[in-house]
Amino acid sequence: MAPKVAVLDDYQNISPRHFEHLTSRVEFSYFPDTLNPRLADQQQQLIERLRPFEIIVSQRERTPFSKDTLSALPNLKLLLTTGTRNLAIDSQYCAERGIPVGGTQTRPAGLNSTVQHTWALILNAARHVARDDAAIKRGEWQGSLGMTLAGKTLGLLGLGKLGAQVGRIAVQGFGLEVIAWSTNLTQEKADEQARAMGLPAGSFRAVSDKLAFFREADVVSVHSVLSERSRGIVGREELAAMKQTALLVNTSRGPLVDEAALLETLNSGAIAGAALDVFEPEPLPADSPWRTTAWGKDGRSEVLLTPHTGYADEQIHGKPNPTMSTTTTTTTTTSDQPPAPPPTHPTLIHVHRSPIPFASGAYSLVSLPAGSLFCKITGTTPAQKAYTSVQTGRDAHIELNSDLVYCNHSCAPTVDFDMHRMEVRVVADRDLQAGDPLTFFYPQSEWEMDQPFQCTCGAGARCRGVIDGAKKMEAGVLREYWLNPHIEEMISEREREEAGSV
Repeated sequence: MAPKVAVLDDYQNISPRHFEHLTSRVEFSYFPDTLNPRLADQQQQLIERLRPFEIIVSQRERTPFSKDTLSALPNLKLLLTTGTRNLAIDSQYCAERGIPVGGTQTRPAGLNSTVQHTWALILNAARHVARDDAAIKRGEWQGSLGMTLAGKTLGLLGLGKLGAQVGRIAVQGFGLEVIAWSTNLTQEKADEQARAMGLPAGSFRAVSDKLAFFREADVVSVHSVLSERSRGIVGREELAAMKQTALLVNTSRGPLVDEAALLETLNSGAIAGAALDVFEPEPLPADSPWRTTAWGKDGRSEVLLTPHTGYADEQIHGKPNPTMSTTTTTTTTTSDQPPAPPPTHPTLIHVHRSPIPFASGAYSLVSLPAGSLFCKITGTTPAQKAYTSVQTGRDAHIELNSDLVYCNHSCAPTVDFDMHRMEVRVVADRDLQAGDPLTFFYPQSEWEMDQPFQCTCGAGARCRGVIDGAKKMEAGVLREYWLNPHIEEMISEREREEAGSV
């Protein structure tokens, strides 16, 4: 019997042509209408819809998959998602139940599409483009004057990869001052991000006081990662601190901003406007106040809305740019797969690339004694926490951008990743032989895994089972391995907290 695949939330109907060559062997069903499982009646509809399927293909975070929903799908064998991060999937439960979660990495080289969209919203809101376009088509002419950006201050709430790219354009393209705030951001870290963008240290100024950050910014652009800790990170107090002439832009996640507080702020005209690409829930209900309010009238602020399309561009959705190389993880092979990129460590690493998600791996081409240097880590770029990133400090992550990314996890690793010295070393307790897999113990650098998983390293009694970062492991187990200083520091903090609570 052909496996049954459910493809969800494909609003642009892009996927059928990509799966066409499989239809003789796989039964596909498409459900472009999104059901919201946070509502009890729609959750039941979703369960009834998906119960027959063995494979589910989800689009971004449009349909959340909680433990409650997943546990009601007895036939589910594989859950796929577009992108490498999907916080709407309970990956811990999937790991416990043995359901693989696979993702795709198809981001083209160059400027991230969300960064482009952020600037489209900033410029549209600052220059009233959408409003004036509608006015002309109604037979009207000029309205109020636009905002001059040069010399103003852009506030970045979050200074990861996307925030830093937005900041670079602000400095180089518009002469804006750039300030940044996040929970643990330091000036040292802000300078690292500036240098990674080709800017001198000091181009991004870290502001330690959150309300001072909101008071100073003329445009606040949100680039934080959504978590339980960051939910509602922009609330009534932060919005009240903003200038009446300021703009708020959110292309990250809707729940980062307290919706009720933002609606209150905009209805009272307390800030100049907001430009939003993300909401909670999505798609917006027909009766949502975002759709039905007469924004920009009767003293209300102006509001510019787009339907969560910041990530979406023609390269991501099946129209490749021939000048850009991509890396794709899929569950099928085709004769027209793009050629593999050239090796980054041709004398040290052999990469086995598999069409099966998470089955690729790196193997040593050399033999080295225990504890010796394997290679330096170079060519990295700052990143937000993701499945493919590596943690370099308490709140710092990088993308490796080399064949080292194919080094998998093992509870009996062959190498250590020293993210403070930026080097890979052979483990101290045994030699590395040519042909050995290059593996490292993920919790030696990762405090919390972006996607927990059930380990299948084959280390026997030494295998640690579900890998979810150092935070959830006992200190005694962790100290059987070499650990990065930031992990040692956080373990020590945890031990002091536990001792103080006794």
